[in-house]
Amino acid sequence: MTSLGDLVEGARRALEEGDYGRFKLLARSRDAVKGPDAAFHKAWADLLEQAGMVGEQVKELRLALGRQPADREVASRLAEIYLDENRPDQAALCWEAYLKHRPDDASAYRRLGEIHREAGKADEALRVFREGGRRTRSDLLEALVKEMRTPAARQEDEEAMESAEEGEHIVPARHHLVTFTTLFAGRQGVYARQWVSPTGQNGYTPVHEPLTLKVAENHILGRHTIGVYPLRMDNTVSFVALDLDVAKSAMDKAIARKSLWDRVMGKLHGVARKAVDLGAAHELPVYLEDSGFKGRHAWIFTEGPVPAGVARRCGELLGTLLGPLPEEVAVEVFPKQTRVKAGGLGNLIKLPLGYHKRTNRRALFLRPDGAPAEDQLELLGSVKKASLRAIHAFIQRVGGPKTSPVPAGPGFEEAVKAPWQGTGEGDAREKGVARVVPASPSLDLVPAEDYDVERDRAVQYILSRCEVLHGLVRRINEAGRLSRDEALVLVHTLGHLDTGPRAVNALLQRCDPLDPSLLLKSPLRGNPMSCAKVRIRVPDVASRVDCRCVFDSAVNLYPTPLLHAYSMKEGGGRGEHPLGLSLDSMQFQALLKEYLRAKGELRELALLVRRMEDQLHGVFDEAGVSSVRTPLGEVKRVKDDQGGRGGFMLRL
Repeated sequence: MTSLGDLVEGARRALEEGDYGRFKLLARSRDAVKGPDAAFHKAWADLLEQAGMVGEQVKELRLALGRQPADREVASRLAEIYLDENRPDQAALCWEAYLKHRPDDASAYRRLGEIHREAGKADEALRVFREGGRRTRSDLLEALVKEMRTPAARQEDEEAMESAEEGEHIVPARHHLVTFTTLFAGRQGVYARQWVSPTGQNGYTPVHEPLTLKVAENHILGRHTIGVYPLRMDNTVSFVALDLDVAKSAMDKAIARKSLWDRVMGKLHGVARKAVDLGAAHELPVYLEDSGFKGRHAWIFTEGPVPAGVARRCGELLGTLLGPLPEEVAVEVFPKQTRVKAGGLGNLIKLPLGYHKRTNRRALFLRPDGAPAEDQLELLGSVKKASLRAIHAFIQRVGGPKTSPVPAGPGFEEAVKAPWQGTGEGDAREKGVARVVPASPSLDLVPAEDYDVERDRAVQYILSRCEVLHGLVRRINEAGRLSRDEALVLVHTLGHLDTGPRAVNALLQRCDPLDPSLLLKSPLRGNPMSCAKVRIRVPDVASRVDCRCVFDSAVNLYPTPLLHAYSMKEGGGRGEHPLGLSLDSMQFQALLKEYLRAKGELRELALLVRRMEDQLHGVFDEAGVSSVRTPLGEVKRVKDDQGGRGGFMLRL
């Protein structure tokens, strides 16, 4: 009989090797193992999380919490998964079970209260904060009790905030809000709200709701201050940011003396300006923002979703180019993670144009000289974005390894120079890769900056017809990584094209970590990998797609994905399209995926609006009114075309 340790170790090796079939087989045998304890359930939950089996992971975490209810880590992980599934009541039960055994944990009371407050249960949240304050004597919990004032008191606070700092009022129109939420799109279905206690402590609370136009409007108007979690559910991001702050070692001294503070901030802004100059030199437009307290944010917005590993690498390299930093200056890169575990959110970053709760200063975009930009809202609409090509070129140029230029050839007719005879791989067998760049710093290779794999018609045509290769490239774009076997499949197929080295190198350099030994210097000779060998190498990918290509037997060649090139070469392909925008291209597939994601978010927003309208109709019906005056203006109920219940209109 397999022991618990052997089962966990075998499953872990299967995941590391990318053998999901073997992992699932081991998962099915898990119930036959006797005597699982809390440690086993936690370890098994970790493996299920890596495999993306969230439902099974929840079961294991529940078993772990049942056997060891005082385990804070398990309670937290399970609660966060439930919150991601929009099940706040289940999340609250996790913390309640934990607190029965650890009633002295003030932070657990705080998290439980926050869950109730985010679910709209203010009275329950207040009860939890009070009970936690009484049991733990926590100043923070007592401050939270004081913070939960009456609606009238909160309204006074909002009106006071609106009248604060006269001359800095920024009133966004709808198109400004659309631009804002697009530029700063982060994790779907959640954002963070900043809080500050009477003692000066501040932090952020996750709010499990979409970042709507109304949320953005309230942020810009100063009613509350929000941040976003950069990593989206597919581990891509919409921006790269450098967070430049006064270092902790210099903070206490500098903040006590204005002259010293001004000098430190001058040094910090000088570093920020250098980031702008470096970005301009590499086609990476950088926008500076005064974060509202002790630093600057340097933002790079991307043309489309970028794998978090690629974005983080870009930010790290830009940070290294800033050179030795003054000892008073510290720099952090966002995104901080390349991926987050199921149930997690990663680190958040505060958004511009809102007020910092601690200083009550608005975070404004700056000109390079340090003065606020003339029109903050119009600046949003004129933002220039960095292309994926520019980001990869920057990483390739600064971070290496760099590829030598490979002649592109006059067209696809030159892309496949010789037919492949025989029944297996020749010179490109696994025992030795032909013309692979060795991991040697002595090679002086020049980056192929003018090459864009999304516009390589030969590559895109093959990817559009080989579901397995298409799946591998999709995995790169979504996860930013490949196993060694998966990478070898790309090398030993696309690497035989005339533009193969450029294509392979461009794709592999999107992976984190990058294996330099797989990069190509020139096209491979011999026979490319056969379809059968491809399926053996990547069974996980091949089993999920329709891998049933039929080739013309008259060609008299063994099956290989590159045979699709002949149909293109002989005119069997589709009509001409602008390069990179054909139905065959990965660029089109990415555009379609992004469109469907946006449609899904729009559908979620429509449902949210409908629920809110139903609640408002209930309030109006109960009060027997058709309009009401509020601090925002007069809210009037309007009927639809059929005379039924419609929506609401705000008159300022």
